[in-house]
Amino acid sequence: MHVMNVNALDLNLLRVFDAVMSEGNVTRAAQRLFLSQPATSHALGRLRHLLKDELFVKVPGGVRPTPRAVELAGPVHEALGMLEQAFNPPEFDPAASTRVIRLATHDYFTTLIMDDVAAYLAEYAPGISLRLHPTSGRALEMLDLQEVDMAVSAFGELPERFEKAELFRDRYVCLVRRGHPLSRGKLSLKRYADARHLLVSPRGDERGFVDTSLAGEGLTRQVAMIINHFAPAGRIVAGSDLVLTASERLARVLCAEQELVTLPYPLDAPAAFASSEVVWHRRLGDHPALAWFRDVLVELAAE
Repeated sequence: MHVMNVNALDLNLLRVFDAVMSEGNVTRAAQRLFLSQPATSHALGRLRHLLKDELFVKVPGGVRPTPRAVELAGPVHEALGMLEQAFNPPEFDPAASTRVIRLATHDYFTTLIMDDVAAYLAEYAPGISLRLHPTSGRALEMLDLQEVDMAVSAFGELPERFEKAELFRDRYVCLVRRGHPLSRGKLSLKRYADARHLLVSPRGDERGFVDTSLAGEGLTRQVAMIINHFAPAGRIVAGSDLVLTASERLARVLCAEQELVTLPYPLDAPAAFASSEVVWHRRLGDHPALAWFRDVLVELAAE
């Protein structure tokens, strides 16, 4: 096993490593650090020599970390963050900040609130840049690896290393096109189950919480179409006989865009799916800039 002499380690090499790990691209990392690409590549070469590991391998569009680099990513980012907090004043001025904030989420959240977030940043923090990443079913892993600073989704119970704040709590409704047969008369559980359904699943799952709830009642439904984004759902429902089960907040947005009818959802949605939360790592996500942005999200969601 290779043992490295930490006295030979230049702190700037770790800054380069952290930037490349975050960006997944040497050129973008160089721009972020205000270095030339040759200087950044040279720093990586020195670190590879010290650690006796390739650290990053080239892939189309950038680089991919080796297992050793993934292992180092969290501790290095945490150490740099601790040094930054130790040497910089704790005050945070959003109007003067040029920080990049990385958020893992899906288009349910962006559809509901991102226009308000963009307007708020333009007015109060024009130098801050926001980068949104798909959760791909691995939001907590992304937080552990510091690929993102925070995540927004419905999480339920979390491991102790994470903290969360609620953004939305909502009830579920059904959406159908105007003139749909289900829009006439009471929507019974049997009529609901017998309909053809549209499922929005960012991860591509074949079943949703609706299917689990129906199974508890001894029923099944036909999921005629599965899509992985919420944005086109309204258009699909408006042009078909499909039924979409969605949060009331999203339903209001979709109804404003299409000729749709909202019907009561004939079951109770599990509590974990009724709440959307922002989640962060207790030890790695406590920078004043990140705390400020989380407060902004909570404030805008409340409005």
